[in-house]
Amino acid sequence: MALTLKHQTQAEFAARFWVRVTEAQTLAKAGSKGAAALRDFLVWRVWSWIQTGDLTSDQVRLSFNAHFGRSLTAGQWNTLVTTRLIPMKDRHLAALAETDL
Repeated sequence: MALTLKHQTQAEFAARFWVRVTEAQTLAKAGSKGAAALRDFLVWRVWSWIQTGDLTSDQVRLSFNAHFGRSLTAGQWNTLVTTRLIPMKDRHLAALAETDL
């Protein structure tokens, strides 16, 4: 399904998205397994939007930079994706596969 925004701009959506990821990450660090699962789901969701062409990696990188006050280059972003985001996505997919057993 295409990412269609009717009641918010892409920038508003991105801001809300990263706030949710930040909240889930904070709760996950405090030991909430549900929050860790939510964080992993959100990362998987944005990953799937990139894969389907609804968002580009560059759009996600720029929204990440804007939300967190960072200035990651494409190379730094690729490192972050490889070392942090892909493992979160993979954990979500593993959890889904586990529930299919």
